[in-house]
Amino acid sequence: MTSSQIDEFLAYLRDCEQRFRMAEADELEANAITNDIHHDMEFVEHDDAELLVLAVELTAARKKRRAAKDAMAETAPVLAWLEENRKTVKSLEQLLGAVRRAERAAENRIYTPRRR
Repeated sequence: MTSSQIDEFLAYLRDCEQRFRMAEADELEANAITNDIHHDMEFVEHDDAELLVLAVELTAARKKRRAAKDAMAETAPVLAWLEENRKTVKSLEQLLGAVRRAERAAENRIYTPRRR
């Protein structure tokens, strides 16, 4: 196993964690936009053109929310595993360092012929 394979797995875990956090923020933002639109429709009189614009904005916000929820659902199992296996992940990070050191040592190796 090369260091790049270990690094790719650790990067995947970090990416999933980041995607989940970003999706959480996107969902909150979409919910806030949806609430703003609902309150605007509730308390302000609008003509048909304005209502159409609000409907388009609402549709976009709901699609953003759905995409965020889907991303959270896809990454949540990885995050749960990550939380349960923090020690293992730390061990993999240490393993990555050891493998990289071994790879560097092999790269810089030179042959010194024995004298006969």
